[in-house]
Amino acid sequence: MTAPNPSRRNFLRGKFAETDAAILRPPGATASFDQKCTECGKCSDACPENIIVIGNDRRPVVNFEIGACTFCSACADTCPTEALDPAQVPDWDWKAEVGDSCLSYQGITCRACEDVCEPRAIRFRLSTGGKSHPVFDISQCTGCGECAYSCPARAISFAKME
Repeated sequence: MTAPNPSRRNFLRGKFAETDAAILRPPGATASFDQKCTECGKCSDACPENIIVIGNDRRPVVNFEIGACTFCSACADTCPTEALDPAQVPDWDWKAEVGDSCLSYQGITCRACEDVCEPRAIRFRLSTGGKSHPVFDISQCTGCGECAYSCPARAISFAKME
């Protein structure tokens, strides 16, 4: 596998690590989001949780380091171009994943993500040696980001489910 080779312009803008598949767009983002979004910022302004920020490409992205999404659909309701569709907000297809920097993998007891996960998509299972590790039930995960916001190790990321 070869490493990405960004253009000089994109490299200088910091766009060398971001791919379209990894960009966490707001709930309700349509398949034609990139074509329809005019970069107006109204969705960001409308978000009561202030988690929608302007990304490197000047389009909105969700930042779970700021907070979690309540799926209120204010962002989609205010979108003038239909790049965000309120009807698609409940069907957001981003799900949480835990990375190697999870404190429980380092032998440190931490269950912050489990404690805040309302749908109980995250459970800790006891392993050999008395350690417990997080187990995700993807079918229960809403992708709200509460777990990522609460994680002291920033070990939780999101992947788009197809």
